[in-house]
Amino acid sequence: MDSMMTRRGFLAAGASCAALAAIGTSTGCSSSQTEPLSSDASVTYTKATLCAGCANKCGIEAWVRGGKLWRFMGAEGHPHSGGYMCGRGQGLPSLTTSEDRVTEPMKADGKGGFAKVSWDDALADIASHITGAGSKVALFQDGRATDAWYAKRFMASVGSPNYYDDSALTNANIDAAYKALLGTTPVFDTANAEYIVLLDASGDETVRPVEVKEFQKVRENGGHVMAVDPRNAGADMLADEWVAVRPGYELAFLLGIMGDIVKKGDFDASFVEQYGEGFEEFHAAMLQYSPEWAAEKCGVSLDTIYSAERGLVKAAPHCHVDVRPGALLGCGYATSLETVRCAVLLNAMLGAVNQTGGMFLAKVPAVDESVFESAPFTKVSASGDGIAKAGELGNASCQDALGAAAKGAADVALFVECDPAADWADSAKVEENLSGIGFKVVIDSVLTETAQKADYVLPAATYLEVESVVAPVAAEWSVAEKRNQAVAPAGEARAVYQIFTDLAKACGKGDDFAFGLDDVNNAFCKAYGITLDGLNDTACCAIPGASVLAGDAPAIGTDSGKIPFASDAFEKAGLARVPQYADPTVAPNDHMPRLITGAQSMQTRTYTADADKIAALAKDSGAERAWLNPQTATNFGIADGDEAELSTSTGKIRVKVRVTSLINPEAVYVPPHYGIESKEMAQAAGYGASVWDIVPRASDAATGAGMVCEVPVEIRKVGA
Repeated sequence: MDSMMTRRGFLAAGASCAALAAIGTSTGCSSSQTEPLSSDASVTYTKATLCAGCANKCGIEAWVRGGKLWRFMGAEGHPHSGGYMCGRGQGLPSLTTSEDRVTEPMKADGKGGFAKVSWDDALADIASHITGAGSKVALFQDGRATDAWYAKRFMASVGSPNYYDDSALTNANIDAAYKALLGTTPVFDTANAEYIVLLDASGDETVRPVEVKEFQKVRENGGHVMAVDPRNAGADMLADEWVAVRPGYELAFLLGIMGDIVKKGDFDASFVEQYGEGFEEFHAAMLQYSPEWAAEKCGVSLDTIYSAERGLVKAAPHCHVDVRPGALLGCGYATSLETVRCAVLLNAMLGAVNQTGGMFLAKVPAVDESVFESAPFTKVSASGDGIAKAGELGNASCQDALGAAAKGAADVALFVECDPAADWADSAKVEENLSGIGFKVVIDSVLTETAQKADYVLPAATYLEVESVVAPVAAEWSVAEKRNQAVAPAGEARAVYQIFTDLAKACGKGDDFAFGLDDVNNAFCKAYGITLDGLNDTACCAIPGASVLAGDAPAIGTDSGKIPFASDAFEKAGLARVPQYADPTVAPNDHMPRLITGAQSMQTRTYTADADKIAALAKDSGAERAWLNPQTATNFGIADGDEAELSTSTGKIRVKVRVTSLINPEAVYVPPHYGIESKEMAQAAGYGASVWDIVPRASDAATGAGMVCEVPVEIRKVGA
């Protein structure tokens, strides 16, 4: 547990918060910045804020001069940044000053372009369409949004239940497994682990800045990290060894280990008896799986399976299997949910829960709408079912909702800082769906591909120009965080929360928004036991009572208060009560490898692609290239740097190829950030190809997750 508690800044903030809370005093946190960074009196320190480069929302500190951003760095007090920034976070601020910014409301002119309009006229016209549509309004929002509370309240206020975020395309299976098995979010004590199995980390190459030190500490302490992944990238590069598992067969890897541990009795019987349920049923089911079987399925040596098993058992409970946010297991394969279930249960079998180096069950106070039941808030709710059905273990698929909207289930659609036309599977089908929706509004900072198809585009302020709604972050000592404004919005751009407030008033629902952002945040802060002043200063503050120490009884949030080794919830969703092996839907072969994708270290979908520094880095490094193993490339007569045509049942693209041994021969990797067609995104337009042109639309029925890697690919060398 020392890893979280020894970071300078966070220790002081966390300890002061807990101590002050105990005596009923203010729990605001002090800033970690104690001295001016510059002697120039025109340079102003603007406290701290949060990055928007990915879902981690790392803490950053910013300085301005003459109203413009002068310098920024990672905030020492945030559990994800630890005083550093990744390359993505360093390049993203250029998006704020980009010449491609939308800075005024725009209305489609009917000729393929846009005309500038006033805010009043735009809001009035949009409001008339929304009120005329009744409940047939749908809203789609980026899953990383910090203003989701306002968006959901707006939809409830106008009487529509049709709010959807796009987390189905990133973490749906991971989130569903954690909720069903643990009822809370686990965090992993990387720095103090003696053995780690890092699962599918290349699905999102993002490495939280503080994690670099944590992986370094594992090595310094004599620990070992095994990366099990069909591609070696991101956090895998920090591991001691890489196991090039066949893509989609990670489930077999874990089951082979679990079966042998059960057979030998090497599990923590005391832990599973006290904190588990259904273990006898689970035990009987696991006996059918062996390391020999797993090695054959995964295409790895038997010694590798035994090595992972011995490493975990010997280190237990100071070990863990790590499933990282954004990993392809969140949305990749038909077997992804079962794989995450096995990772959680393997950690539990080893007793590696709330133990140094293990999986900690974070304490995050449950905060719901009841905190807004008094003035100045009014209660709002939307009755009825949404246009897309939720899975038993997850949320409704945003893809299903878009398809339903196109078939007449919604007359109006709002797209908030998300770009389905460029970022969702089956680009042609998305374009068809968008064309089928009568009236569309995009709220964004640039003219995305989806914005190009909208009736109105409303200019959203960027992350450096706004305040945000307070939200919790799961950690060994969980914190609340808030984005703080560093610079003024460009032109007439407005914060998303302000746009929803203004639009509600235009719809005649002003009474439902008769409060300010500070009122909302004060309500959240009161519920978390902290003060808004503290967050205004540091952007993050430890939540009193939300720390977890090694040896603490795990706060399991399931209905029974136990970890279900045999799960009623899984059975209700039409799945087996205990983990069960199944092959991936697609069986790759020498002629058609499996397509895999996943976020690069410098990119988040196409959201970051138009930041000029990130765009320049991508072009300089040839980041748009597809990855092929030398064996696979030879089969198709392809050399490094050649152009290849990739074809699936959905479409075809042309990409340059990187031939590398850092990918399994059964896979071809294509990054998801390129092929942007909107010329108004000048830094990114025309570079590379869009993987979503060749990925069919598919969803996991139980969770709503998009299965983006169940795709066989035909490959042909261009010009051959």
